[in-house]
Amino acid sequence: MTGLVPKDDFKRLQRRMNRLMEDIGISEPESRYMPEIRRVQDKMNQLIEDFMAESPARFSDVMKPLADVKETDEEVVVTMDLPGMDKADVEISVTEDTLEVKAERKAEKEEKEEEFYKKERSFARFERSLTLPAEVKAEEAKASLKDGVLEVHLPKVEVTARKKVTIE
Repeated sequence: MTGLVPKDDFKRLQRRMNRLMEDIGISEPESRYMPEIRRVQDKMNQLIEDFMAESPARFSDVMKPLADVKETDEEVVVTMDLPGMDKADVEISVTEDTLEVKAERKAEKEEKEEEFYKKERSFARFERSLTLPAEVKAEEAKASLKDGVLEVHLPKVEVTARKKVTIE
């Protein structure tokens, strides 16, 4: 399931392609390549729409949570939204330059009353892999999960003190 791009991202890409063509002047009717470019673009748009229509469930199976990466002199701190997850649902793995977070929640709700029976299931899966801006000490990583927000502190291998440079 990795490598799939959400539908909204495809639509944004289509709009960006249209703007880019206009920005570089290709959208002018006098361009002799314009009909061919339009045909290719229309075909790509149609392929994307067909793909999305045939398999919308694929795009909701795995969610890619938003993440903030902050680098200080001593560490890299990654904050990630994992709504509704318990710490038992989350798996974190760290290498010297990569953080990978996987979370999965399955819930089942059953209601029985005199005249009806209802059983509901919900499933949520999050996966995110980040390349870190600095090499870190994987064995010293610390993580906390509070109110659906995961925070991972990753001490750097080499602490770098920033030095101010004066312009001469």
